[in-house]
Amino acid sequence: MSTTEQYFEVIVDYGGVEGDANYIPVKKGDQVRLIKKKHKYLKVSKDGHIGKVPKRILNPYSDNERQKTQLIND
Repeated sequence: MSTTEQYFEVIVDYGGVEGDANYIPVKKGDQVRLIKKKHKYLKVSKDGHIGKVPKRILNPYSDNERQKTQLIND
């Protein structure tokens, strides 16, 4: 059984919800890994932090794009 990780790119800055650690801030261009899908939000992982962000601010990030980014940053 194989597991495929899904990644998304943030398309606008999101500051989270003040006073609620369940929501994490992200910035345009960040890449996040999907943890769990919800109706309006996705639970994602970014830099070791896990939290919710609105679906509307995320675009699917293809494996090819991710591999290119890793090669450039390595």
